[in-house]
Amino acid sequence: MAGLTLSLLGMTHPTVAEVAIEVLNPRGEIEFDEVYGISPRVPDLAGKTIGLYGNGKGGIKDFLTVVEGQFKQRYPTANIKRYNGAFDVGDKLAQQMAREVDAVVYGVGD
Repeated sequence: MAGLTLSLLGMTHPTVAEVAIEVLNPRGEIEFDEVYGISPRVPDLAGKTIGLYGNGKGGIKDFLTVVEGQFKQRYPTANIKRYNGAFDVGDKLAQQMAREVDAVVYGVGD
């Protein structure tokens, strides 16, 4: 339409040149130092210590109370240890849990 309008006014429209556009990803590239696979499954939780980690959101306390009850019913000799924090467990707490428990349930209380 713009070219037609310019022609009616006695003007010529400019020559269209080929343009290359490079699209960049603003997120950048993330390099990982190490990639870890999934830990092997604990074959039996009887007599083991199970960590229950809650992310501190509204429903997590009640949810983990139900989960704990299920574990105690199914594995009466298992010990339960609770942890609380933010979404990201962090290296320090992750190392502590690795020393103290045999398995961890990570709960999100949304």
